[in-house]
Amino acid sequence: MSDYPNTRPRRSLRDIVCDIDKDILKLLLRRHNLIKRMHNEKGYMDSAEEKTLRASWQTAVARISKDARLSSHFFSLMQDVEFLPRPAPARNDAPPDDGDEAALAAAACAQREEARRQAFNLAPAQKPARLVMRAPFACRTTRAWLMLAAATGCPVHLAPCLMNDPIVDFLKALNQAGASLTREDDGVTARKTDPLGAPDKVLHVGDSAWNFFLLLAHYLGRPSRAKFSGETALKLADFSATRRFLPALGARLAPVVPKSDGLPVRVECSGLLPDVAALPADAPPELAEAVLLAAPLYAKPLTLDLAAHPRQALILARVLPILREVGARVTVENAAAHVVPGPLCLPALPALPLEPELANFVLALPLVLGGEARLAGVWPQWPGADAALKLLQSLGLALSGNNGEIYVRAKPLQNACLEKLPEDFPAEWTPLLTALAACATLRGGNGRLPEALGRDASVEGFLRAAGLEITADGRTRKLERSDLTEPSEPGESNGTPVWNAPAPAWALALALAACVNPHLKLGNPGCVTELYPAFWSLYNALPEPAARLAHRENPTDDARPSNRNRRIRAD
Repeated sequence: MSDYPNTRPRRSLRDIVCDIDKDILKLLLRRHNLIKRMHNEKGYMDSAEEKTLRASWQTAVARISKDARLSSHFFSLMQDVEFLPRPAPARNDAPPDDGDEAALAAAACAQREEARRQAFNLAPAQKPARLVMRAPFACRTTRAWLMLAAATGCPVHLAPCLMNDPIVDFLKALNQAGASLTREDDGVTARKTDPLGAPDKVLHVGDSAWNFFLLLAHYLGRPSRAKFSGETALKLADFSATRRFLPALGARLAPVVPKSDGLPVRVECSGLLPDVAALPADAPPELAEAVLLAAPLYAKPLTLDLAAHPRQALILARVLPILREVGARVTVENAAAHVVPGPLCLPALPALPLEPELANFVLALPLVLGGEARLAGVWPQWPGADAALKLLQSLGLALSGNNGEIYVRAKPLQNACLEKLPEDFPAEWTPLLTALAACATLRGGNGRLPEALGRDASVEGFLRAAGLEITADGRTRKLERSDLTEPSEPGESNGTPVWNAPAPAWALALALAACVNPHLKLGNPGCVTELYPAFWSLYNALPEPAARLAHRENPTDDARPSNRNRRIRAD
Protein backbone atom coordinates (compact mmCIF):
# COMPACT_ATOMS: atom_id res chain seq x y z
CA MET A 1 0.00 0.00 0.00
CA SER A 2 1.32 3.44 -0.93
CA ASP A 3 2.50 5.73 1.86
CA TYR A 4 1.00 8.71 0.05
CA PRO A 5 -2.75 9.21 0.38
CA ASN A 6 -4.83 9.92 -2.70
CA THR A 7 -5.26 13.68 -2.55
CA ARG A 8 -7.11 14.09 -5.85
CA PRO A 9 -10.43 15.85 -5.24
CA ARG A 10 -13.41 13.63 -5.92
CA ARG A 11 -15.68 14.71 -8.75
CA SER A 12 -19.16 15.73 -7.71
CA LEU A 13 -22.09 13.55 -8.64
CA ARG A 14 -23.49 16.49 -10.58
CA ASP A 15 -20.43 16.59 -12.88
CA ILE A 16 -20.59 12.84 -13.39
CA VAL A 17 -24.26 13.03 -14.37
CA CYS A 18 -23.49 15.87 -16.79
CA ASP A 19 -20.84 13.71 -18.46
CA ILE A 20 -23.27 10.80 -18.71
CA ASP A 21 -25.81 13.08 -20.37
CA LYS A 22 -23.20 14.07 -22.97
CA ASP A 23 -22.44 10.41 -23.60
CA ILE A 24 -26.15 9.73 -24.11
CA LEU A 25 -26.33 12.53 -26.68
CA LYS A 26 -23.33 11.07 -28.54
CA LEU A 27 -25.06 7.68 -28.64
CA LEU A 28 -28.28 9.27 -29.90
CA LEU A 29 -26.35 11.05 -32.65
CA ARG A 30 -24.67 7.79 -33.62
CA ARG A 31 -28.04 6.03 -33.66
CA HIS A 32 -29.50 8.82 -35.79
CA ASN A 33 -26.72 8.44 -38.36
CA LEU A 34 -27.25 4.68 -38.55
CA ILE A 35 -31.01 5.12 -38.95
CA LYS A 36 -30.35 7.48 -41.87
CA ARG A 37 -28.31 4.74 -43.53
CA MET A 38 -31.27 2.37 -43.15
CA HIS A 39 -33.60 4.67 -45.12
CA ASN A 40 -34.70 3.55 -48.55
CA GLU A 41 -34.65 5.55 -51.79
CA LYS A 42 -37.81 7.43 -50.79
CA GLY A 43 -36.20 8.70 -47.60
CA TYR A 44 -37.91 6.67 -44.90
CA MET A 45 -37.42 3.39 -43.07
CA ASP A 46 -39.23 0.24 -44.03
CA SER A 47 -42.15 -0.34 -41.65
CA ALA A 48 -41.00 -3.92 -40.90
CA GLU A 49 -37.56 -2.63 -39.87
CA GLU A 50 -39.06 0.02 -37.59
CA LYS A 51 -41.44 -2.54 -36.09
CA THR A 52 -38.49 -4.80 -35.26
CA LEU A 53 -36.57 -1.93 -33.64
CA ARG A 54 -39.62 -0.89 -31.62
CA ALA A 55 -40.28 -4.44 -30.39
CA SER A 56 -36.63 -4.84 -29.37
CA TRP A 57 -36.70 -1.50 -27.53
CA GLN A 58 -39.93 -2.28 -25.68
CA THR A 59 -38.60 -5.69 -24.63
CA ALA A 60 -35.41 -4.13 -23.28
CA VAL A 61 -37.33 -1.39 -21.45
CA ALA A 62 -39.70 -3.90 -19.84
CA ARG A 63 -36.75 -5.49 -18.04
CA ILE A 64 -35.88 -2.29 -16.19
CA SER A 65 -38.96 -0.01 -16.13
CA LYS A 66 -42.74 0.03 -16.19
CA ASP A 67 -42.93 3.60 -17.43
CA ALA A 68 -44.94 3.71 -20.68
CA ARG A 69 -43.27 6.99 -21.65
CA LEU A 70 -39.90 5.24 -21.84
CA SER A 71 -41.20 2.35 -23.93
CA SER A 72 -43.35 4.45 -26.28
CA HIS A 73 -42.69 8.21 -26.28
CA PHE A 74 -38.93 7.97 -25.92
CA PHE A 75 -38.67 5.58 -28.86
CA SER A 76 -40.80 7.85 -31.06
CA LEU A 77 -38.64 10.80 -30.09
CA MET A 78 -35.45 8.89 -30.93
CA GLN A 79 -36.87 7.99 -34.34
CA ASP A 80 -37.81 11.56 -35.27
CA VAL A 81 -35.31 13.77 -33.46
CA GLU A 82 -33.22 16.02 -35.70
CA PHE A 83 -29.58 16.97 -35.27
CA LEU A 84 -27.54 19.82 -36.64
CA PRO A 85 -25.33 18.98 -39.62
CA ARG A 86 -21.79 17.98 -38.85
CA PRO A 87 -19.64 21.14 -38.71
CA ALA A 88 -16.92 21.42 -41.34
CA PRO A 89 -13.34 21.30 -40.07
CA ALA A 90 -11.50 24.60 -39.84
CA ARG A 91 -9.48 25.38 -42.96
CA ASN A 92 -6.45 26.74 -41.14
CA ASP A 93 -5.91 23.54 -39.15
CA ALA A 94 -3.74 21.36 -41.37
CA PRO A 95 -4.03 17.62 -40.69
CA PRO A 96 -0.91 15.69 -39.78
CA ASP A 97 1.08 14.55 -42.78
CA ASP A 98 2.79 11.54 -41.22
CA GLY A 99 0.34 9.13 -42.85
CA ASP A 100 -0.88 7.79 -39.50
CA GLU A 101 -4.60 7.01 -39.98
CA ALA A 102 -5.25 7.14 -36.23
CA ALA A 103 -3.70 10.60 -36.05
CA LEU A 104 -5.75 11.74 -39.04
CA ALA A 105 -8.95 10.49 -37.41
CA ALA A 106 -8.06 12.15 -34.10
CA ALA A 107 -7.32 15.45 -35.83
CA ALA A 108 -10.59 15.36 -37.71
CA CYS A 109 -12.47 14.60 -34.49
CA ALA A 110 -10.72 17.46 -32.68
CA GLN A 111 -11.60 19.86 -35.48
CA ARG A 112 -15.24 18.87 -35.33
CA GLU A 113 -15.30 19.33 -31.56
CA GLU A 114 -13.70 22.76 -31.82
CA ALA A 115 -15.98 24.03 -34.60
CA ARG A 116 -18.75 26.30 -33.43
CA ARG A 117 -22.26 25.67 -34.65
CA GLN A 118 -24.00 28.86 -35.62
CA ALA A 119 -27.03 30.12 -33.70
CA PHE A 120 -29.46 32.94 -34.45
CA ASN A 121 -28.00 36.13 -32.97
CA LEU A 122 -30.86 38.31 -31.70
CA ALA A 123 -29.65 41.90 -32.00
CA PRO A 124 -32.40 44.32 -33.07
CA ALA A 125 -31.79 48.04 -33.42
CA GLN A 126 -31.95 49.80 -30.06
CA LYS A 127 -34.29 52.56 -31.24
CA PRO A 128 -37.97 53.35 -30.66
CA ALA A 129 -40.14 51.17 -32.85
CA ARG A 130 -42.44 52.52 -35.56
CA LEU A 131 -44.59 49.66 -36.82
CA VAL A 132 -47.27 50.06 -39.48
CA MET A 133 -48.31 46.62 -40.63
CA ARG A 134 -50.99 44.05 -41.17
CA ALA A 135 -51.68 41.93 -38.11
CA PRO A 136 -51.11 38.17 -38.26
CA PHE A 137 -54.50 36.57 -38.88
CA ALA A 138 -55.94 33.67 -36.89
CA CYS A 139 -54.73 30.45 -38.46
CA ARG A 140 -57.31 28.29 -36.64
CA THR A 141 -60.17 30.36 -38.04
CA THR A 142 -58.57 30.16 -41.48
CA ARG A 143 -58.57 26.36 -41.36
CA ALA A 144 -62.15 26.32 -40.07
CA TRP A 145 -63.26 28.23 -43.18
CA LEU A 146 -61.22 25.95 -45.42
CA MET A 147 -62.86 22.90 -43.86
CA LEU A 148 -66.33 24.33 -44.42
CA ALA A 149 -65.46 25.27 -48.01
CA ALA A 150 -64.21 21.76 -48.76
CA ALA A 151 -67.11 20.04 -46.97
CA THR A 152 -69.76 22.07 -48.83
CA GLY A 153 -67.98 22.51 -52.16
CA CYS A 154 -68.64 26.28 -52.05
CA PRO A 155 -66.18 28.70 -53.69
CA VAL A 156 -64.25 30.72 -51.10
CA HIS A 157 -61.23 33.00 -51.27
CA LEU A 158 -59.23 33.68 -48.11
CA ALA A 159 -56.68 36.46 -48.35
CA PRO A 160 -54.54 37.62 -46.81
CA CYS A 161 -53.72 34.56 -44.67
CA LEU A 162 -50.88 33.77 -42.34
CA MET A 163 -49.86 30.86 -44.65
CA ASN A 164 -47.81 29.06 -42.03
CA ASP A 165 -46.90 25.37 -41.84
CA PRO A 166 -50.14 24.23 -40.11
CA ILE A 167 -52.25 25.86 -42.86
CA VAL A 168 -50.09 24.42 -45.64
CA ASP A 169 -50.25 20.95 -44.06
CA PHE A 170 -54.03 21.25 -43.83
CA LEU A 171 -54.30 22.27 -47.48
CA LYS A 172 -52.37 19.18 -48.48
CA ALA A 173 -54.52 16.94 -46.29
CA LEU A 174 -57.77 18.36 -47.71
CA ASN A 175 -56.58 17.99 -51.29
CA GLN A 176 -55.44 14.48 -50.49
CA ALA A 177 -59.00 13.76 -49.28
CA GLY A 178 -60.46 15.09 -52.52
CA ALA A 179 -60.87 18.86 -52.08
CA SER A 180 -59.93 21.44 -54.70
CA LEU A 181 -57.85 24.10 -52.95
CA THR A 182 -55.17 26.26 -54.52
CA ARG A 183 -52.49 28.09 -52.59
CA GLU A 184 -51.56 31.60 -53.70
CA ASP A 185 -48.96 34.10 -52.50
CA ASP A 186 -50.82 35.22 -49.40
CA GLY A 187 -54.10 33.36 -49.63
CA VAL A 188 -56.08 30.27 -50.60
CA THR A 189 -58.82 29.76 -53.16
CA ALA A 190 -61.39 26.97 -52.88
CA ARG A 191 -63.02 26.35 -56.24
CA LYS A 192 -66.66 25.30 -56.60
CA THR A 193 -66.74 21.53 -56.64
CA ASP A 194 -68.57 18.54 -55.24
CA PRO A 195 -68.78 18.37 -51.43
CA LEU A 196 -65.89 16.54 -49.81
CA GLY A 197 -66.52 12.86 -49.25
CA ALA A 198 -65.00 10.55 -46.68
CA PRO A 199 -62.48 8.42 -48.58
CA ASP A 200 -60.71 5.50 -46.94
CA LYS A 201 -57.23 7.01 -47.14
CA VAL A 202 -54.16 7.72 -45.06
CA LEU A 203 -54.28 11.46 -44.36
CA HIS A 204 -51.18 13.26 -43.10
CA VAL A 205 -52.14 16.20 -40.88
CA GLY A 206 -48.69 17.59 -40.06
CA ASP A 207 -47.97 18.69 -36.49
CA SER A 208 -51.27 20.37 -35.62
CA ALA A 209 -53.95 18.69 -33.50
CA TRP A 210 -56.52 21.15 -34.92
CA ASN A 211 -55.92 19.70 -38.39
CA PHE A 212 -56.57 16.22 -37.03
CA PHE A 213 -59.74 17.17 -35.15
CA LEU A 214 -61.26 19.04 -38.13
CA LEU A 215 -60.87 16.04 -40.43
CA LEU A 216 -61.88 13.58 -37.71
CA ALA A 217 -65.13 15.48 -37.04
CA HIS A 218 -65.90 15.45 -40.79
CA TYR A 219 -65.65 11.63 -40.83
CA LEU A 220 -67.79 11.19 -37.71
CA GLY A 221 -71.02 12.19 -39.43
CA ARG A 222 -71.07 9.35 -41.99
CA PRO A 223 -70.18 5.63 -42.22
CA SER A 224 -66.47 5.78 -42.94
CA ARG A 225 -63.00 4.79 -41.96
CA ALA A 226 -59.58 6.35 -42.40
CA LYS A 227 -56.06 6.44 -41.04
CA PHE A 228 -54.40 9.63 -39.77
CA SER A 229 -50.66 10.19 -39.47
CA GLY A 230 -48.68 13.17 -38.26
CA GLU A 231 -45.32 14.60 -37.28
CA THR A 232 -43.41 14.21 -34.02
CA ALA A 233 -45.63 16.42 -31.83
CA LEU A 234 -48.72 14.40 -32.69
CA LYS A 235 -46.88 11.11 -32.34
CA LEU A 236 -46.07 12.11 -28.76
CA ALA A 237 -49.51 13.64 -28.08
CA ASP A 238 -52.05 11.99 -25.80
CA PHE A 239 -55.36 11.35 -27.55
CA SER A 240 -56.62 8.91 -24.93
CA ALA A 241 -59.43 11.28 -23.86
CA THR A 242 -60.55 11.51 -27.49
CA ARG A 243 -60.45 7.72 -27.78
CA ARG A 244 -62.69 7.34 -24.71
CA PHE A 245 -65.22 9.91 -25.97
CA LEU A 246 -65.64 8.76 -29.59
CA PRO A 247 -67.79 5.68 -28.81
CA ALA A 248 -70.47 8.12 -27.61
CA LEU A 249 -70.52 9.41 -31.21
CA GLY A 250 -70.65 5.93 -32.74
CA ALA A 251 -66.96 5.81 -33.66
CA ARG A 252 -63.82 4.00 -32.62
CA LEU A 253 -60.24 5.22 -32.58
CA ALA A 254 -57.42 2.66 -32.44
CA PRO A 255 -53.69 3.40 -32.28
CA VAL A 256 -51.57 1.87 -35.03
CA VAL A 257 -48.57 1.58 -32.72
CA PRO A 258 -49.38 -0.67 -29.73
CA LYS A 259 -49.45 1.07 -26.33
CA SER A 260 -49.30 4.47 -28.01
CA ASP A 261 -51.73 7.34 -27.34
CA GLY A 262 -50.63 9.44 -30.30
CA LEU A 263 -50.74 9.23 -34.08
CA PRO A 264 -50.88 7.29 -36.32
CA VAL A 265 -54.43 6.08 -35.59
CA ARG A 266 -57.21 4.27 -37.40
CA VAL A 267 -60.74 5.65 -37.16
CA GLU A 268 -63.93 3.71 -37.87
CA CYS A 269 -67.21 5.64 -37.84
CA SER A 270 -70.70 4.14 -37.97
CA GLY A 271 -72.38 7.46 -38.75
CA LEU A 272 -75.02 6.65 -36.11
CA LEU A 273 -74.94 9.76 -33.97
CA PRO A 274 -76.86 10.15 -30.70
CA ASP A 275 -79.41 12.87 -30.07
CA VAL A 276 -77.33 14.25 -27.18
CA ALA A 277 -73.62 13.80 -26.45
CA ALA A 278 -72.08 15.11 -23.22
CA LEU A 279 -68.50 16.33 -23.61
CA PRO A 280 -66.35 15.06 -20.71
CA ALA A 281 -64.22 17.54 -18.80
CA ASP A 282 -60.93 16.03 -20.01
CA ALA A 283 -61.81 16.08 -23.73
CA PRO A 284 -59.80 18.52 -25.88
CA PRO A 285 -61.80 21.71 -26.53
CA GLU A 286 -60.62 21.62 -30.16
CA LEU A 287 -62.50 18.35 -30.63
CA ALA A 288 -65.76 19.96 -29.50
CA GLU A 289 -65.17 22.96 -31.79
CA ALA A 290 -64.55 20.68 -34.76
CA VAL A 291 -67.68 18.61 -34.07
CA LEU A 292 -69.85 21.74 -33.86
CA LEU A 293 -68.42 23.05 -37.15
CA ALA A 294 -69.14 19.74 -38.89
CA ALA A 295 -72.58 19.18 -37.28
CA PRO A 296 -74.61 21.26 -39.83
CA LEU A 297 -73.56 18.71 -42.48
CA TYR A 298 -74.45 15.61 -40.45
CA ALA A 299 -77.49 13.50 -41.32
CA LYS A 300 -79.43 14.27 -38.13
CA PRO A 301 -79.56 16.97 -35.42
CA LEU A 302 -76.99 16.80 -32.68
CA THR A 303 -76.87 18.37 -29.23
CA LEU A 304 -73.42 18.71 -27.69
CA ASP A 305 -73.65 19.30 -23.94
CA LEU A 306 -70.67 21.36 -22.74
CA ALA A 307 -71.82 21.84 -19.14
CA ALA A 308 -69.06 19.66 -17.66
CA HIS A 309 -66.24 21.17 -19.69
CA PRO A 310 -64.16 23.94 -18.04
CA ARG A 311 -63.59 25.79 -21.36
CA GLN A 312 -67.16 25.82 -22.61
CA ALA A 313 -67.16 29.62 -23.03
CA LEU A 314 -64.06 29.51 -25.25
CA ILE A 315 -65.51 26.69 -27.38
CA LEU A 316 -68.72 28.60 -28.06
CA ALA A 317 -66.99 31.95 -28.60
CA ARG A 318 -64.75 30.51 -31.31
CA VAL A 319 -67.39 28.51 -33.16
CA LEU A 320 -70.72 30.35 -32.92
CA PRO A 321 -69.72 33.44 -34.97
CA ILE A 322 -68.65 31.23 -37.87
CA LEU A 323 -71.75 29.03 -37.71
CA ARG A 324 -74.06 32.03 -37.63
CA GLU A 325 -72.23 33.71 -40.49
CA VAL A 326 -72.82 30.69 -42.74
CA GLY A 327 -76.49 30.44 -41.76
CA ALA A 328 -76.30 27.30 -39.61
CA ARG A 329 -79.32 26.52 -37.47
CA VAL A 330 -77.71 26.49 -34.03
CA THR A 331 -79.12 27.34 -30.62
CA VAL A 332 -77.45 27.36 -27.21
CA GLU A 333 -79.24 26.75 -23.94
CA ASN A 334 -77.67 25.94 -20.58
CA ALA A 335 -74.22 25.32 -22.15
CA ALA A 336 -75.73 22.83 -24.64
CA ALA A 337 -75.35 23.61 -28.35
CA HIS A 338 -78.08 22.18 -30.55
CA VAL A 339 -77.31 22.03 -34.30
CA VAL A 340 -79.85 21.14 -36.96
CA PRO A 341 -78.51 20.03 -40.36
CA GLY A 342 -79.24 22.25 -43.33
CA PRO A 343 -77.70 24.02 -46.32
CA LEU A 344 -74.94 26.50 -45.61
CA CYS A 345 -74.17 29.72 -47.46
CA LEU A 346 -70.51 30.65 -47.24
CA PRO A 347 -69.36 34.20 -48.00
CA ALA A 348 -67.05 34.51 -50.99
CA LEU A 349 -64.50 36.51 -48.93
CA PRO A 350 -64.72 35.55 -45.23
CA ALA A 351 -63.25 38.04 -42.77
CA LEU A 352 -60.51 36.72 -40.49
CA PRO A 353 -59.77 38.06 -36.99
CA LEU A 354 -56.17 38.55 -35.96
CA GLU A 355 -54.25 35.92 -33.99
CA PRO A 356 -53.94 37.33 -30.44
CA GLU A 357 -51.19 34.95 -29.36
CA LEU A 358 -48.90 36.35 -32.07
CA ALA A 359 -50.22 39.93 -32.15
CA ASN A 360 -49.47 40.29 -28.42
CA PHE A 361 -45.73 40.06 -29.07
CA VAL A 362 -45.92 42.63 -31.88
CA LEU A 363 -47.87 45.00 -29.63
CA ALA A 364 -45.30 44.48 -26.87
CA LEU A 365 -42.41 45.70 -29.04
CA PRO A 366 -43.16 49.41 -28.36
CA LEU A 367 -43.36 48.56 -24.66
CA VAL A 368 -39.82 47.14 -24.55
CA LEU A 369 -38.24 49.49 -27.12
CA GLY A 370 -40.48 52.53 -26.83
CA GLY A 371 -42.32 53.94 -29.83
CA GLU A 372 -45.60 52.98 -31.46
CA ALA A 373 -47.33 50.31 -33.51
CA ARG A 374 -50.34 50.39 -35.81
CA LEU A 375 -51.87 47.03 -36.70
CA ALA A 376 -54.63 46.46 -39.24
CA GLY A 377 -56.94 43.76 -37.94
CA VAL A 378 -59.98 43.00 -35.80
CA TRP A 379 -59.39 41.76 -32.25
CA PRO A 380 -61.40 38.56 -31.61
CA GLN A 381 -64.00 38.39 -28.85
CA TRP A 382 -62.63 35.23 -27.26
CA PRO A 383 -62.33 34.54 -23.51
CA GLY A 384 -58.79 35.38 -22.51
CA ALA A 385 -58.01 37.33 -25.68
CA ASP A 386 -58.40 40.67 -23.91
CA ALA A 387 -56.41 39.53 -20.86
CA ALA A 388 -53.07 40.19 -22.56
CA LEU A 389 -54.23 43.63 -23.73
CA LYS A 390 -55.20 44.51 -20.18
CA LEU A 391 -51.81 43.28 -18.98
CA LEU A 392 -49.96 45.44 -21.53
CA GLN A 393 -52.08 48.46 -20.61
CA SER A 394 -51.35 47.95 -16.90
CA LEU A 395 -47.63 48.13 -17.71
CA GLY A 396 -47.91 51.47 -19.54
CA LEU A 397 -49.08 50.68 -23.06
CA ALA A 398 -51.51 53.30 -24.38
CA LEU A 399 -54.06 51.57 -26.61
CA SER A 400 -56.69 52.89 -28.99
CA GLY A 401 -58.23 51.96 -32.29
CA ASN A 402 -61.33 51.59 -34.41
CA ASN A 403 -62.47 50.49 -37.87
CA GLY A 404 -60.34 47.38 -37.82
CA GLU A 405 -57.15 49.05 -36.63
CA ILE A 406 -55.23 48.88 -33.35
CA TYR A 407 -52.86 51.68 -32.35
CA VAL A 408 -50.48 51.47 -29.37
CA ARG A 409 -47.66 53.62 -28.04
CA ALA A 410 -45.44 53.39 -24.97
CA LYS A 411 -42.21 54.36 -23.29
CA PRO A 412 -39.58 51.69 -22.51
CA LEU A 413 -40.76 49.39 -19.73
CA GLN A 414 -39.15 49.92 -16.32
CA ASN A 415 -41.28 47.93 -13.89
CA ALA A 416 -43.26 44.72 -14.35
CA CYS A 417 -44.13 43.38 -10.90
CA LEU A 418 -46.75 40.74 -11.66
CA GLU A 419 -47.80 39.31 -8.31
CA LYS A 420 -50.44 37.03 -9.82
CA LEU A 421 -51.70 35.94 -13.19
CA PRO A 422 -54.27 38.30 -14.68
CA GLU A 423 -57.83 37.05 -14.64
CA ASP A 424 -58.66 34.78 -17.62
CA PHE A 425 -55.03 34.94 -18.76
CA PRO A 426 -54.40 31.77 -20.83
CA ALA A 427 -51.72 29.55 -19.35
CA GLU A 428 -50.13 29.07 -22.78
CA TRP A 429 -49.38 32.81 -22.89
CA THR A 430 -46.97 32.57 -19.96
CA PRO A 431 -43.97 33.39 -22.22
CA LEU A 432 -45.32 36.91 -22.84
CA LEU A 433 -45.71 37.58 -19.14
CA THR A 434 -42.23 36.19 -18.39
CA ALA A 435 -40.62 38.23 -21.17
CA LEU A 436 -42.08 41.49 -19.86
CA ALA A 437 -40.78 40.86 -16.34
CA ALA A 438 -37.38 39.96 -17.82
CA CYS A 439 -37.25 43.16 -19.93
CA ALA A 440 -37.98 45.33 -16.90
CA THR A 441 -35.16 43.71 -14.93
CA LEU A 442 -32.69 43.87 -17.82
CA ARG A 443 -33.40 47.59 -18.16
CA GLY A 444 -32.49 48.13 -14.52
CA GLY A 445 -36.02 48.16 -13.14
CA ASN A 446 -38.04 45.66 -11.15
CA GLY A 447 -39.51 42.42 -12.44
CA ARG A 448 -41.56 39.91 -10.48
CA LEU A 449 -43.39 36.76 -11.56
CA PRO A 450 -46.24 34.92 -9.85
CA GLU A 451 -44.93 32.36 -7.39
CA ALA A 452 -46.40 29.45 -9.36
CA LEU A 453 -44.16 30.21 -12.34
CA GLY A 454 -40.93 30.02 -10.34
CA ARG A 455 -41.00 26.22 -10.44
CA ASP A 456 -41.67 25.99 -14.19
CA ALA A 457 -38.71 24.50 -16.10
CA SER A 458 -39.48 26.52 -19.25
CA VAL A 459 -39.51 29.77 -17.26
CA GLU A 460 -36.22 28.92 -15.59
CA GLY A 461 -34.60 27.99 -18.92
CA PHE A 462 -35.79 31.19 -20.58
CA LEU A 463 -34.55 33.42 -17.77
CA ARG A 464 -31.13 31.81 -17.82
CA ALA A 465 -30.93 32.26 -21.59
CA ALA A 466 -31.75 35.95 -21.08
CA GLY A 467 -29.06 36.29 -18.39
CA LEU A 468 -31.46 36.23 -15.43
CA GLU A 469 -32.63 34.03 -12.60
CA ILE A 470 -35.66 33.98 -10.36
CA THR A 471 -35.42 34.30 -6.59
CA ALA A 472 -37.49 32.51 -3.98
CA ASP A 473 -39.92 35.43 -3.73
CA GLY A 474 -40.52 35.53 -7.50
CA ARG A 475 -38.26 38.48 -8.34
CA THR A 476 -36.05 38.32 -11.42
CA ARG A 477 -32.44 39.44 -11.14
CA LYS A 478 -29.40 39.52 -13.38
CA LEU A 479 -26.92 36.67 -13.26
CA GLU A 480 -23.33 37.44 -12.50
CA ARG A 481 -20.91 36.87 -15.36
CA SER A 482 -19.38 33.94 -13.50
CA ASP A 483 -22.80 32.27 -13.23
CA LEU A 484 -23.19 32.07 -17.00
CA THR A 485 -21.91 29.05 -18.88
CA GLU A 486 -18.45 29.67 -20.24
CA PRO A 487 -17.89 29.13 -23.96
CA SER A 488 -16.33 25.69 -23.50
CA GLU A 489 -19.01 23.78 -25.35
CA PRO A 490 -19.80 23.81 -29.07
CA GLY A 491 -22.63 26.20 -29.78
CA GLU A 492 -21.63 28.78 -27.17
CA SER A 493 -19.85 32.05 -27.76
CA ASN A 494 -19.00 35.15 -25.77
CA GLY A 495 -20.19 33.47 -22.57
CA THR A 496 -23.81 33.40 -23.77
CA PRO A 497 -25.24 29.90 -24.13
CA VAL A 498 -27.36 28.95 -27.11
CA TRP A 499 -30.95 28.22 -26.08
CA ASN A 500 -33.48 26.04 -27.86
CA ALA A 501 -36.97 27.39 -27.20
CA PRO A 502 -39.44 24.65 -26.18
CA ALA A 503 -42.26 26.37 -28.13
CA PRO A 504 -42.61 29.25 -30.63
CA ALA A 505 -44.00 31.57 -27.95
CA TRP A 506 -40.81 31.13 -25.91
CA ALA A 507 -38.69 32.03 -28.96
CA LEU A 508 -40.78 35.19 -29.40
CA ALA A 509 -40.26 35.93 -25.71
CA LEU A 510 -36.48 35.71 -26.16
CA ALA A 511 -36.78 38.09 -29.12
CA LEU A 512 -38.43 40.62 -26.79
CA ALA A 513 -35.70 40.17 -24.18
CA ALA A 514 -33.04 40.76 -26.84
CA CYS A 515 -34.55 44.20 -27.45
CA VAL A 516 -33.08 45.15 -24.06
CA ASN A 517 -30.18 42.69 -23.85
CA PRO A 518 -28.93 42.21 -27.43
CA HIS A 519 -26.91 39.29 -28.80
CA LEU A 520 -28.90 36.54 -27.14
CA LYS A 521 -28.53 33.22 -28.96
CA LEU A 522 -31.52 31.23 -30.23
CA GLY A 523 -30.76 27.76 -31.55
CA ASN A 524 -34.11 26.98 -33.21
CA PRO A 525 -35.52 30.11 -34.89
CA GLY A 526 -37.32 27.88 -37.38
CA CYS A 527 -40.03 27.10 -34.82
CA VAL A 528 -41.21 30.73 -35.17
CA THR A 529 -40.98 30.68 -38.96
CA GLU A 530 -43.25 27.62 -39.05
CA LEU A 531 -45.95 29.54 -37.16
CA TYR A 532 -45.34 33.17 -38.22
CA PRO A 533 -43.23 33.18 -41.44
CA ALA A 534 -42.79 36.96 -41.64
CA PHE A 535 -41.71 37.56 -38.04
CA TRP A 536 -37.91 37.45 -38.41
CA SER A 537 -38.00 39.74 -41.45
CA LEU A 538 -40.08 42.17 -39.39
CA TYR A 539 -37.79 41.81 -36.37
CA ASN A 540 -34.53 42.29 -38.30
CA ALA A 541 -35.94 45.40 -40.00
CA LEU A 542 -36.68 47.21 -36.73
CA PRO A 543 -37.17 50.00 -35.80
CA GLU A 544 -39.25 50.85 -38.91
CA PRO A 545 -39.82 47.71 -41.02
CA ALA A 546 -42.33 49.30 -43.41
CA ALA A 547 -39.92 52.08 -44.40
CA ARG A 548 -37.05 49.65 -44.94
CA LEU A 549 -39.21 47.37 -47.07
CA ALA A 550 -40.42 50.29 -49.17
CA HIS A 551 -36.83 51.43 -49.62
CA ARG A 552 -35.81 47.99 -50.88
CA GLU A 553 -38.72 47.74 -53.32
CA ASN A 554 -38.50 51.34 -54.63
CA PRO A 555 -34.99 52.74 -54.17
CA THR A 556 -34.77 56.46 -54.83
CA ASP A 557 -32.39 58.01 -57.29
CA ASP A 558 -30.31 59.38 -54.44
CA ALA A 559 -29.79 55.90 -53.09
CA ARG A 560 -28.53 54.51 -56.39
CA PRO A 561 -24.79 54.58 -57.08
CA SER A 562 -23.69 57.61 -59.04
CA ASN A 563 -21.42 57.53 -62.10
CA ARG A 564 -20.21 61.09 -61.61
CA ASN A 565 -16.90 60.27 -59.91
CA ARG A 566 -16.46 56.78 -61.29
CA ARG A 567 -13.16 56.19 -63.08
CA ILE A 568 -13.70 54.73 -66.55
CA ARG A 569 -10.91 52.90 -68.27
CA ALA A 570 -10.79 53.01 -72.06
CA ASP A 571 -8.39 50.77 -73.91
